[in-house]
Amino acid sequence: MTGLVTVVDLETTGLDYKVDRILEIGAVRLQDGQPAGEFHSLVDPQVSLRPSNIAIHGIVPEMVRGCPTIEDVLPSFIEFLGQAPIVAHNVSFDFNFLNQACLQILGSPLDLPVVDTMNLAREVFPREKALSLERLAQLLGRPGENLHRALNDARALASLYPDLERLYHQKLAWHRGRFDLVDSLASRYLQVSELIEALRDEEWELRRTLELFFTESEVESLAVPGGATLKLERRESWEFRPDEIRPVLAEVGILDRVTRVDRTKLDRYLRGDRLSDEQKAAILSARRFLGIRHQIAVERPS
Repeated sequence: MTGLVTVVDLETTGLDYKVDRILEIGAVRLQDGQPAGEFHSLVDPQVSLRPSNIAIHGIVPEMVRGCPTIEDVLPSFIEFLGQAPIVAHNVSFDFNFLNQACLQILGSPLDLPVVDTMNLAREVFPREKALSLERLAQLLGRPGENLHRALNDARALASLYPDLERLYHQKLAWHRGRFDLVDSLASRYLQVSELIEALRDEEWELRRTLELFFTESEVESLAVPGGATLKLERRESWEFRPDEIRPVLAEVGILDRVTRVDRTKLDRYLRGDRLSDEQKAAILSARRFLGIRHQIAVERPS
């Protein structure tokens, strides 16, 4: 690995960069893969901290009271960044918060290239479904400690990045090395795609039979040779009626943040503590029950 990059991690008061605030900034400058400087600052967000967020990063109000505000911290951090690319795990999250702060405070966007280690990790470990920083550290043989604080996370990612980048380019080189086999690979790809479609059909039929078996019998689980267990999970399925939910969201004051009646985002509001019980009840009143959704769950021995 050559060149200069800055590994960045932020802790924030929430997930929405348009309304939430930066709480902590941590960054590690890497020159040719070696640490070449650090930046760290707690930031007084000048808003109340929610218990749900404190549970993640452990930053309590007393820790940021009297700390510099983002208006004080941002200019020096932008100077620290220089023109080097920003490296972060799920970089859009950190970049959006920084860019929003730059627009509001400095009057111009943050114009720097970015590298998302999440995308690199997906190329290197394509079968992994959840590639958190903790999981990435485990896969690369260096489990992280005391994560979910900005500087600790930035240091952890900085220590992983050279190896991850090297493996990423090795993987791309391996793919490119097979270009001379492209005709046979295209044929094999078609065969595999057709096989996967056939297996999907078979999987659907098997799942449907098992769902009926569990729902029509008193059996709660099935032991499978090898130690695994199959169970039927029953989950309620809902949808929000757009014509009813939009006036409610407007009254609650979050319509501009849930522009497409995003059920995932609405569920986050319903689970969180930003809305009152009355506001949550108003949102739930515009929800329509669709039925019970069944899903076959596989429990494997640890």
